Amino acid sequence: MGPTQIFISYRRDDAAGYARAVNDELTRCFGAERVFIDVDDINAGQPFSEVIQRSVGDSAVLLALIGRRWLGEREGAPPRVFEAGDFVRQEVAAGLAKGLRVIPVLLDGAAMPDPAQLPPELRPLAGRNALALDNTRFAADMAHLVREVRGALGEEALPPPARGGFTKWWLAGAVLALAAIAALWQLRSSPDERAMAPAARPAARPQVNGEWRAEVDYDWPNAHYVERFVFSGEGDELNGSASFLGVARGVLESRIDAEGVSFVTRTSELAGAGGSDPAVVHRYRGRLSGAEIRFVMQTEGGSSAHVPVEFVARRVASAAPQASR
Repeated sequence: MGPTQIFISYRRDDAAGYARAVNDELTRCFGAERVFIDVDDINAGQPFSEVIQRSVGDSAVLLALIGRRWLGEREGAPPRVFEAGDFVRQEVAAGLAKGLRVIPVLLDGAAMPDPAQLPPELRPLAGRNALALDNTRFAADMAHLVREVRGALGEEALPPPARGGFTKWWLAGAVLALAAIAALWQLRSSPDERAMAPAARPAARPQVNGEWRAEVDYDWPNAHYVERFVFSGEGDELNGSASFLGVARGVLESRIDAEGVSFVTRTSELAGAGGSDPAVVHRYRGRLSGAEIRFVMQTEGGSSAHVPVEFVARRVASAAPQASR
């Protein structure tokens, strides 16, 4: 395995779902061998602290995912970030000390900690320019994050190579010739034929932008939840979030067509002591019918099998559909 170049630092009870989604997108863009996340890259029996220190040392970029519980506040005790053995503290401190590009990523409106809220070796983090990652615009924010990581790695996209003069003129001539043929055909066709030709129109986007809520009964006892869906976008783009067990998850791998929407979200199922948290994928397919979306959701992965869950999401009447971005 080559050296890790992107290190994802996060606190599990603060940002496990986001860490998995960020890891998946960075892996798609840069390759799994260049992205470090503890769930995937620390094998059973390996010394956790040593692997982290080595992986930070092999990295060029460290992403510090900061949610509302990143400090690790506890009742009656100082936040966990002040403990010498806190892994989040160790990761970020090592990245700052080694001169990595440490990028704070603020999740769902979380605020950057003040220097006074941090132990001395982490206080420089408060002076770093941060990026935002929000579940209502996950795709756009993630694309911005990928661009910033590419820049930090010195891999900014190059402009397409210029074509040679002969090829350029040949292509221009071909385009003109095709345009002339199309114009001649249009002139020769009769008015009736032209009237009969259907105009090409893009398929209408279903009116899904806005907030929706659904009462969902999952396939285990006493699992009744009110879930919230927030969608935005334009054309065939769908951004937003879908909650699972009341916690918002970013919409990924989304598609939208005349019949409805489909997307996935990801979570990590808590494992027992000594085990790694298995990744869980939730696949949604919804058909729009007026002010309702009829969903089927299939959960894959985790420690047990699940049957598809069907439910109806209804538009929140007090919230008008969000404007297209």
